[in-house]
Amino acid sequence: VKVSCSMDWVMISVSPCGYSSNLYIFADELYLGSGCPVTRIQTYAYDFIYPVHDCGIRIKVVSEDTLLFQTEMYFNPRNVHCDRQKIPLECSASRKSVWLTPVSTENEIKLDPSPFIADFETTPEELGLLSLS
Repeated sequence: VKVSCSMDWVMISVSPCGYSSNLYIFADELYLGSGCPVTRIQTYAYDFIYPVHDCGIRIKVVSEDTLLFQTEMYFNPRNVHCDRQKIPLECSASRKSVWLTPVSTENEIKLDPSPFIADFETTPEELGLLSLS
């Protein structure tokens, strides 16, 4: 089980092949939180992708910038000889994500232009080499 999240979304990926046995898990045997089904079926993974306010996902404020998302994934096997399972899941997300934080400053380092990215102009002869006629 792999859990990823942002301030808006939770994504859980599950392998359909059981690790501890030769059991194959079907997508309809799994659900998230308050009954949310798998949203994407891939060859080697089932994905649950939901907004953080859906499926009974609980949100706890850890700090001014960090939220903790908690939920459960339920395994309800078709085979009556297998036990039901409840797997607790959690993920934290920060408002200070590296993707949202500006990287450059006013004192930005200026690099000399690269000779490999020089401006160039093509001649009509060069363009003729590329034409299909």
